[in-house]
Amino acid sequence: MNQESVTCDGCGKDITTTGNCVDYRLALVVESIPCGRNMVTLLHVTPPLNRDHHFCGVGCLKNWITKGDQL
Repeated sequence: MNQESVTCDGCGKDITTTGNCVDYRLALVVESIPCGRNMVTLLHVTPPLNRDHHFCGVGCLKNWITKGDQL
């Protein structure tokens, strides 16, 4: 079984697993919005971020936003 590692994009900490009984991480996920009508306009749309991002918590997310190197 191949396990993918998860690193906090704010501080670089490994947040793949936890030693606590329950812990959480934040995920900023890029996903498209489903079409709600039978007809849609075809446009070239680029995702706002180049990939999904993960964070230890709100503090690391705020630091990452403040640094301004999201793209």
